[in-house]
Amino acid sequence: MDRASASGAEGRRFDSFRGHVSEQRPSRTTFMVRRIIVLGSVALALLLVLKFAAGLLAPTSLDSSGAPIPVPVETPEFDCEANSPLSQSFIDTWSVEFQPTSFNVTVLDLVEGCTYTLGDSALTFPTASTGKVIVATGILEMVAAGTLDYETVAPDMELMITQSDNSAADRLFKKIGKNDAVISIASRYGLLSTTTGGAWGTIMTNSGDQVHLLNQVVGAEVSPLPEAQRVVLRDLMSRVTPEQAWGAGISGGIPDLWTAAVKNGWYQSVAGDRPPVGLWRINTMGYVMDQNTKPRWIFSGYSNSWETQERGISAWNEITKQLSATLGIR
Repeated sequence: MDRASASGAEGRRFDSFRGHVSEQRPSRTTFMVRRIIVLGSVALALLLVLKFAAGLLAPTSLDSSGAPIPVPVETPEFDCEANSPLSQSFIDTWSVEFQPTSFNVTVLDLVEGCTYTLGDSALTFPTASTGKVIVATGILEMVAAGTLDYETVAPDMELMITQSDNSAADRLFKKIGKNDAVISIASRYGLLSTTTGGAWGTIMTNSGDQVHLLNQVVGAEVSPLPEAQRVVLRDLMSRVTPEQAWGAGISGGIPDLWTAAVKNGWYQSVAGDRPPVGLWRINTMGYVMDQNTKPRWIFSGYSNSWETQERGISAWNEITKQLSATLGIR
């Protein structure tokens, strides 16, 4: 048997063992489909590997909601020093123009919580008529406690705050217990530089203490005075006659339609007063709100060495104008 015949016989025996084997090749269409499936599978596997490598496909199950996970954004802390409304150039110009020699100024930005100071913060000065805010605080505490009917003192409160009437202040100072009440209020409201001086006008204090007090008796800082009584005092101080609302008040240069709860004090010292004698004590304190009644700042300035009343008032007005041009446009 030749090789060809043997091969054919083996082939026939193989066919009979395995069954019929088709000698037809796959069609071109079938071949292409198979190739596409293979190449697609390879491409998909490669894509999954690349996603894992890039961290885009988490090994854990995905959120079924499909909502993106928010990334926390850290807001940088406000830089008080870099955004001071009392720039060095302003301070230099103000100092040259008014030449203050004994004073301190405190400004509290109620939006950002920043505090700014000028002058010698350790100095204390007689309150003059700003001491009437301490008297009013004592009266309103008695009202809140139920030991005093506000209607019986309302006329004197109106006169004392809106008109700065001294006789009304004398009557109310006596009603709260005079210096004992001042000591108690200074302690409970954290007025560390405030001490008695004999009368409401000679209480010794400074701008830092008075900013702190204002924020507690007309503002939102926690204090012994309830909100109902703060509303009363805020209303009275917002209706101070315009002639007495200079400095930190509406006549000092705050923006139009804004309001200020203000109380000022002024008098020329004479022989027998605490030195310096013959010079003017000009003090201002005000809680400023914008046209939407949003609190914006508290400004207080205390001094006792002005040659004229007008010069001291102008100095404090200039600071309010500067605050309006800086804090007022934020």
